[in-house]
Amino acid sequence: MRFRFKVWSEIDNRPLMGPGRYRLLSSLQQTGSINAAATEVGISYRRAWAQIREMEELLGHPLVVANRGGTDGGGTRLTAEAVKLIKQYEKLSRKMDRAVSASGAMLTE
Repeated sequence: MRFRFKVWSEIDNRPLMGPGRYRLLSSLQQTGSINAAATEVGISYRRAWAQIREMEELLGHPLVVANRGGTDGGGTRLTAEAVKLIKQYEKLSRKMDRAVSASGAMLTE
């Protein structure tokens, strides 16, 4: 038997970061494209932008910098704050995973 959990953070009872938004930002970091990231996580481009805007509103600072087309073809990159948010989420998830695994092992002995 394995115990599972989901970690998310909230600000003023509004969701900031959970598994879905984590996957969105991580995919965006890898692809450099909101459209590609949205497709990868299975949501629409519009929904991806809405989630990013909501996170930015809650935090009070931008998480992405979008560059429109041109010779380089445009793209989107994460701000340092977004990278920090991803790392904090990963760190908390790892800690919680270890704690839940240890607790689960004790319960199944």
